[in-house]
Amino acid sequence: MRHEKTLLMRPEFLNHGGTLFGGYMMQWADDMAYNAASLAFPNAIFVTKLFGQFDFTSPAVAGDIIKIYSQVESVGTTSCKITVWGVNARNGAEVFHTFAVMVNVKDGRKTPLQP
Repeated sequence: MRHEKTLLMRPEFLNHGGTLFGGYMMQWADDMAYNAASLAFPNAIFVTKLFGQFDFTSPAVAGDIIKIYSQVESVGTTSCKITVWGVNARNGAEVFHTFAVMVNVKDGRKTPLQP
């Protein structure tokens, strides 16, 4: 299942060069990875283990509307890999793509995922 979030690029999200500050996109990607994992496995308690390389492929500027998508790509015993990407809703240009590994934990230990 694919999950979607739509965001208006506001001036407070921009860096000194007038484009989207990467830290905001990383935060939103982490939120979306958590959402995808948690909705697929509602009884799990997920933490972010790692993110792959963030590939920022086109800039986002004030007034752009960005759609961020996430979906479970694969599932292991205690973790799942989530693909996350963003697209400019006005022109269809990919803004970034990456992946995250989310791990189910309980009492500080990896715990098997239950469907």
